[in-house]
Amino acid sequence: MPGDRKFDLGDYVEVKDRIKLFYELYGRGRLVTGEVRLSNEPDGVARVLVQGLAYRTPDDPLPGVGWSWMELPGKTTYTKGSELENTETSAWGRAIGSLGILIDRSIASAQEVDNKAGEVVKQDGGVISTNAHPIDTTRTPENGLIGTAVAQGTQDFQLRQSPDGWTLPFRIKNGAQSFIVLAEDDMAQSVATLKPTIIDQRVTVWGHWTDEVIPKKGTKPEIRYRVLHLERMATSDGIIPAPDWDTPDPTIEAPSIPLFDADEDANIDAALSKVPA
Repeated sequence: MPGDRKFDLGDYVEVKDRIKLFYELYGRGRLVTGEVRLSNEPDGVARVLVQGLAYRTPDDPLPGVGWSWMELPGKTTYTKGSELENTETSAWGRAIGSLGILIDRSIASAQEVDNKAGEVVKQDGGVISTNAHPIDTTRTPENGLIGTAVAQGTQDFQLRQSPDGWTLPFRIKNGAQSFIVLAEDDMAQSVATLKPTIIDQRVTVWGHWTDEVIPKKGTKPEIRYRVLHLERMATSDGIIPAPDWDTPDPTIEAPSIPLFDADEDANIDAALSKVPA
């Protein structure tokens, strides 16, 4: 019964809001339904399972992935007879949420919670699950990330003094995609002196990621992006900082994992240009 709910739908966003922001951020993106399954495991109860995929670009190699499922028949007047449609919508919402869009309160959507009001939500998360994003969200891989270093927009390879020390931002590009890199303190000063051997050259970088947010302003949506804080860089001339221990051979091709396409770059640059220095 609605009066028996132990949750507040005010704590959840609606799928339509995630879809709207997804297409605002990724104009060339698309939402796709992947697998659709019927199952009665593990307890003999009939269910429909749907996989949702959120492609940021037509050839996105790492789309957002989300799964949702619902018992058959649906347990509410809104889901009975339209179980597949409701489950598909929930799966899309989770796929978008796996990209970090509108998950401040919960990765679950208001539709999921409302649709499952008549179901028992298992403590192990058995009602809804999602595939984790395959990119390591904390650090770069052991062999680093490789690409072409460029000065672009507010990531202009200029050394700046901030309240917390020296900073120097730039980008690593691979084709039409790129991600932001920030050198700090001694690393920033070292990198600044080697600009001719870095900008427009293939380099390998190592570091740790942080998630950054440009708050919503007026009609502009909140923008989330990631920054790689530079700890080490390999160029054609050597490694910065100079190693005093064995390091991976910088001539070995490291994986390239660009995070932002051209549309995303434009959104981030436009928002960052309005942020006071």
